[in-house]
Amino acid sequence: MQPSRIDGVPVLLTDGPPPFTAGLVFGVGRRDESFVHGGITHLVEHLAMAAVGRTVVDANASVDLTTTEFTAAGTPDQVAAFLESVCRALADLPVDRLAVEADVLRAEGGSVAPPGVAVLLGELYGATTFGLAAAPEPALRSLTGDDVRAWAARWFVRQNAALWVSGPGVGAIRLPLADGPAPVREAARSLPVSSPAWTGSPLDDRITLGALVTDEPALSATLEVLRLRVEEELRHRRGIAYAVGTEQVAIGPDRTFVALSTDVRDGQASVAAEVLWRQVQRLAGEGPDQGEIDHQRSVLAESVADPRWSVAEARSLARAAVRGLPPVTTADLLRDAAALTPQALQECARRLRAAALLSVPEESAPAGLQQVPAWSTELVDGVEHRPGRRSGAPDGARLVVGDTGVSVVLGTDEQVTVRWTDAVGLVREGPDELRLYGRDGFAVPLVAADWRDGAAVLARASAEVPAGLQVTADQEGGGVLLLLAPPYRVREAVGMTRTDAVIVTNERWTGIVVDDEQAASDRAVELAGVAGRRTVALLLRQGHADVDYVLLRAGVEVDRHRWGGAPGDAALLAELTDVPEEVLAGVLAADGTPDEVVARVVTALGLPGEVVDLLAGRDVATVERVAGRGALAGFRSAMRGDSAPPPGSGNWADRWFALSNSRPGWYRAANAVSAVALAVLTVRLLTVDGELTGWRIAGAVVCAGLLFSSLRDVRRAPAVARDGGHPAR
Repeated sequence: MQPSRIDGVPVLLTDGPPPFTAGLVFGVGRRDESFVHGGITHLVEHLAMAAVGRTVVDANASVDLTTTEFTAAGTPDQVAAFLESVCRALADLPVDRLAVEADVLRAEGGSVAPPGVAVLLGELYGATTFGLAAAPEPALRSLTGDDVRAWAARWFVRQNAALWVSGPGVGAIRLPLADGPAPVREAARSLPVSSPAWTGSPLDDRITLGALVTDEPALSATLEVLRLRVEEELRHRRGIAYAVGTEQVAIGPDRTFVALSTDVRDGQASVAAEVLWRQVQRLAGEGPDQGEIDHQRSVLAESVADPRWSVAEARSLARAAVRGLPPVTTADLLRDAAALTPQALQECARRLRAAALLSVPEESAPAGLQQVPAWSTELVDGVEHRPGRRSGAPDGARLVVGDTGVSVVLGTDEQVTVRWTDAVGLVREGPDELRLYGRDGFAVPLVAADWRDGAAVLARASAEVPAGLQVTADQEGGGVLLLLAPPYRVREAVGMTRTDAVIVTNERWTGIVVDDEQAASDRAVELAGVAGRRTVALLLRQGHADVDYVLLRAGVEVDRHRWGGAPGDAALLAELTDVPEEVLAGVLAADGTPDEVVARVVTALGLPGEVVDLLAGRDVATVERVAGRGALAGFRSAMRGDSAPPPGSGNWADRWFALSNSRPGWYRAANAVSAVALAVLTVRLLTVDGELTGWRIAGAVVCAGLLFSSLRDVRRAPAVARDGGHPAR
């Protein structure tokens, strides 16, 4: 191995087999991010590769828990050109591609650690440092150009880089990286987890055993002996597993997280878990035999003899250099292997057993192991909130909000607590829906409709959590459902459902924010019963590259259009919206950015101006929140006039209904006269000489009903109805 430097970057050079290969490694990965900025390192890597563009060199880039690496294989000149392009791209990232690359990452859905390993790291570190392997990346779309530039300037500098090269020399490689101070990493502090123990896993087909232990020369050999024993029994003897693998994650200079993981056939998780744990106990109790140690030495000797070994060593040394870890050379490994003894492996296995955490599906844990607590052990003091009338919370649940934090209690010993000072993120998942994440990995959902005085709960959380930890979650699909109906009609229709709505309006069109196309169609059908069976609706959506709409009538799709793609019917849109066809034909044929297209649509159709900001994902202060009360409460609200049209608007039925709610003096006088006449007529029908026939009884009943209605309208109207306003929302 020939160490040197290029432009201040340490270089590990080895004369490995062709082709000429190199890797530029940076000491930054998922463990260095914050919860709310999850995925920012991967986003920087994608933007840099996008700037480099297509190349004839065999190139790739990757991000894991602790490092980011750009690799290339080809001729020396090709590799040199690629690495120089990467360095220049990192200094000038194409942030105009942020939205595209964020969506690519969401589609990629990659992980920085195997799923079973990620689960256990989450148990040990919560939602910080190495525990972020198990955490979601909640708001990639909220990351800004300034965010990614600042991240690149902090971490992608020559003081945090190393280069490994496999070839006869370094050729013409140049590394024009920016200078910057060597980054200071947050210390990885594990949670107080008692062990050995087991924890429930969301993976039904995988068993994983992990342990946080002190690094020692016998560790790798101990883990490999255990792997071979488990593989022999699960795969070769029982036939219930295929692949048994191991992982090692260096936590610090002398601490390592090790894991052994196996897949398992359906219905065999309990057997696999028992076998794995029994083999750990056996190795710790009896130790290995000499043949197993000799096998480990032979495997290492064969690996070292492989010409590709020197490339793996160079890469390993480069990664250790940027992570501040002690270098481990081939000579070190051979020396440690020669010193292995059965006693050393047995002692190592005992320490592994004492620190073991077993991730298994529920009901599959080996007997005798304690369970890692699945619930918080503490409860905050504060104001208790009971479930609301339309709550999704279980019976008996309560929410406690206090000066120190928030707790949700679901039952006996089933509670989740997040303290304000331990919050790592407050994620807005929808209108009046938040989720509060704590450092220990627990999260409390806060949905206004679930709790009495729920709006105050959300306001308190927003006030307690620093603004820098508050983000809006990435949403799938979505858009604005625009109803060609006045707002009072939509308010009344929403009020009779059980789903709240966020609306914007300009009196002709009323827009409702929705999550996806199916939700929009269902919502249109749901509201059409009150807003009008033939109500026209337009679902308008904007992506980072295109805009489209779906045209609905009474909740049924009648047309759709995508700009730059599948064309819609301008004549049909004109017929249903009463906008000239020639105007709409020009809009549907328009070219431009998504923002420009949306602006043209809003102008041509006369949509509320807030639609532009809503589709672009910007906050809108003028939205109105309308509560869904259910059919009975919604009907009562309508009868009170909560959704009455403004004076002078609406059809004849709306105007009559408005009069019935406002009851001016002349209207009450007319009803008084009507009441007297109806009373006289009712008495006459029941007392006039002659036979009391069925039609006379029916007439008397009708007159009595009208009489009571007139008597109701003789009274003065409630203050809100007299003022022609709506109750405060």
